[in-house]
Amino acid sequence: MKIVAAIDSFKGSATSEELNTAVLQGFSDEVDKINLPIADGGEGTMAAIHASLGGEYIEVTTQDPLGKEITAAFLLTKFNGRKIAVIESAAVIGINLVEQTDDTTLNATSYGLGIMVRAALNRNVQQIYLTLGGTATSDGGLGFLQAIGAVLQPKQQVEANPLLWADTIDFTGLDASLSSVDMIGLADVTNPYLGDNGFANVFGPQKGASAATIQRLNQRAEKLVAQLDDRKRLNLAKSGSGAAGGLGGAILLSGGQLQSGFQTIAAMIGFKDKIAQADMVITGEGRIDQQTERGKVPFGVATTAHELGIPVIVICGSRQSNIGEMDQLALAVLSIQQGPISLKAAMDHEETLKNAYLTGRGIAGILEGMTEAK
Repeated sequence: MKIVAAIDSFKGSATSEELNTAVLQGFSDEVDKINLPIADGGEGTMAAIHASLGGEYIEVTTQDPLGKEITAAFLLTKFNGRKIAVIESAAVIGINLVEQTDDTTLNATSYGLGIMVRAALNRNVQQIYLTLGGTATSDGGLGFLQAIGAVLQPKQQVEANPLLWADTIDFTGLDASLSSVDMIGLADVTNPYLGDNGFANVFGPQKGASAATIQRLNQRAEKLVAQLDDRKRLNLAKSGSGAAGGLGGAILLSGGQLQSGFQTIAAMIGFKDKIAQADMVITGEGRIDQQTERGKVPFGVATTAHELGIPVIVICGSRQSNIGEMDQLALAVLSIQQGPISLKAAMDHEETLKNAYLTGRGIAGILEGMTEAK
């Protein structure tokens, strides 16, 4: 029997590789066990790609969302014969690096991510992949654009968030080497830049923004977009342009493109081929809910396995009762919790891995019992 574990990281608790290992330890050594780290463009994407493609981590001195100097790394590797860089936004301007408060929203900038892109350009890469999950910023991607050469006017500002003071953007100073590089943002959210479903309204509250600040962000974004030419305005109406506090739109404005996180990463690591001979696939993420079917790892894994006729079991830290299509795609969706538990305890690293192991052992026991009964 061949079992593949391809579980997304449980954010703040355990990595994809750790969870795969824990679950597979529940199976006997007679089983062919495949640990396949996976991600959808959020936390753990670089590690998942590195596990399959190898490469080198390049450290860069950059800045966090509030301008504090930090060291972050990007992955330098090869894919389809091309030299590529993979940069995780969350590692540079992640929501986990700062407190989620209104003051943070007023002062957080994506500038540090642009510094990472310039460092990658200095390595003569041919493609740059930017993961857009888990950011702390709501600056419309203006800090990012500033760091790669765009000029924002006027320059008098009170808050550090450039969206709150910039009236115009001059793109003529963008780094010239961008023209010879494919810059690709990995995102699975479909939100546009502006409007009721835009980045300020949808993601602002998650990042600590007050109602008054969200209104300001909307007003400033609308004013800024109004002075852009028609082609650029159309870019900001595209699906995904509101990803990561507007970073999706900034990537489009700088000549880049947006792609599905899971589908792109699955292609890079050869996911379909690696599970093709499996008897079962185990996947999962921290929470399974109605959002899971919007491009998250468990949905992507289950859909691919379903096409190949391979049964799938999904594990999670918690689940909603209504999980949409996941109910039809998976044999079972199992919470790893072994009893009543606080959120803090449930997210503890060791507790998570112990419970993942026990869940894996339970799945293995059921499969062994079914095999013996035949």
